Amino acid sequence: MAPWNAKPAPNAPAKDGGIIVALVLLVGALAAVFFSAIVLYASADIGLTKEQKEKTIRARRIARLLSGWANVGNAMVHALLISMLIGEVDSPVGPAVMLATNAIVGFRSLTGGGIQLALFWNSFVAVRGILSPMIWRHFLDVGLISWPFRAVFLWLAMFAFEVTGFFFSIVAYWLKDAHTFKSD
Repeated sequence: MAPWNAKPAPNAPAKDGGIIVALVLLVGALAAVFFSAIVLYASADIGLTKEQKEKTIRARRIARLLSGWANVGNAMVHALLISMLIGEVDSPVGPAVMLATNAIVGFRSLTGGGIQLALFWNSFVAVRGILSPMIWRHFLDVGLISWPFRAVFLWLAMFAFEVTGFFFSIVAYWLKDAHTFKSD
């Protein structure tokens, strides 16, 4: 089995089948979470009746909990990544920082506070993850065929948790004061 950071052979055949499957899975996860966030936001009626206020507060709580559990899940995936990298790299500082930060942000969200922190962190992670040259360069140059299945699983799990955290922290933030608006 090739190491996760293997270089492609100069005359290696194109390995785009795995890339296509991974991209389909990534787009499917992105679409599912995106539309779920929209449905949750749209289900929160904005009005002054007691029932509508409770429904809005419940939708915000669900969004906050989904964002928090996504961050905790991302922390656990980074813990698994660290265990996979031990012995292959000198010091997995990057994944350790991601583990700690995601755990802190997730637990703050789960305990009812810090939705602004979650929104900031999850937005940063979404932008940084998309623009991360190390992962994407390796993904596009080598292809998934050379990656161990554990690495592919962890990469897809990180994507799913990061997308979930991002979209649901946006919904929780947008619903922050929704119950104070009057319906016309």
